[in-house]
Parts: sequence; structure tokens; C-alpha cells
Amino acid sequence: MPGVYGNSWLHLPTDWLVALATSDLRLWAYGLRAVYGTTRFVHLLAMSGFLGLLLLLEVLRLGVFPGVTAAPVRRPLLTLMNGAFAVAVASGVLLFLYDPIGVGLHTMFLPKLLLVAFGLVHALYVERIALMRRPRWRRASAAAALAIWALVIACSTWNAVERPLNPADIHRADPRAG
Repeated sequence: MPGVYGNSWLHLPTDWLVALATSDLRLWAYGLRAVYGTTRFVHLLAMSGFLGLLLLLEVLRLGVFPGVTAAPVRRPLLTLMNGAFAVAVASGVLLFLYDPIGVGLHTMFLPKLLLVAFGLVHALYVERIALMRRPRWRRASAAAALAIWALVIACSTWNAVERPLNPADIHRADPRAG
């Protein structure tokens, strides 16, 4: 089954994806289209909230607006951003469980998961290193955070537009070859 999108990238174990996809709970939930639509909406809303707040905080750390500070509202913004992230992760897990094969075999699914893990490590550990209090390192860290999360969105976009190969196309002549 790997290669359904025309590549030989590393995928989640197919047997595991099939077991998830054929579980009784998943087969029952698969018929709930309204729940899927609502979950997808919540996921996109939470991701946009998380990324919007991240962008605001990191642009300020980059020093794009000299003299502007978010210090008075930093804690509430971080709380809101972390809450949005938690909702995005929870709804993302539900979307994966709704269609494990369709999601798990996408080309950029594992890179996206790795980038999310890198983003978490960056936020929870790298950001707390004493060196990050220095302006140059703080700006570099902000740029790294923005790059990581922009790449997560790039992977998601790639996955959203990627279509599986049509096995019948293998037997057809390439119209460009003539």
C-alpha cells in the first residue's frame, strides 16, 4: 500500500493503519460525516488561532516593531496559544483516527509529525536555555519557531492537495510522450 501517492517515502506501518481503519469504533465513526466536518472545522480554527498568536509573539521577539512589547498580555496570550495548540492536536488525532489509511499514507504526514515534535522541543526546551535571553539568540529562536511552524503548514497543504495514483494510469500511454 505505501506508494499509493506515487512515492517511496517512509510511512507508518501499513498493518497498523489497516488495523486502525478496520476497528469497530472507527467503522462506526466513519459514517458520522457531520462529526468529521465539525472536527475538521475545529482543527482548522485551532490551528489558525495557534499560528496567529505564534506569529504575533515571534514577530515581536524578532524586533520587527521596535519599542512595542507584549509583556502586559504575554501570559494570557501564551495560555490562549497553548490551549489552541492542545485543541489542534486533539482534533488532529481524531481526524487521523477517522481515516488512518487516507491520512497516514500521505507523503508529508510523517515529516509533519516530526516538525510538530521539533516545534514542541523548541518551545519546551530550546526556548528555556539561558542563552536565549540574549537578543541575537532570541531573534534566531523566533525565526526558527516561525520556520518550523510554516513548514508544518506546508506539509499539511501538500497532504491536502495530494491525490492517490490511479492504478489504471499505469497502463495508459503518457500523452506528453507523443
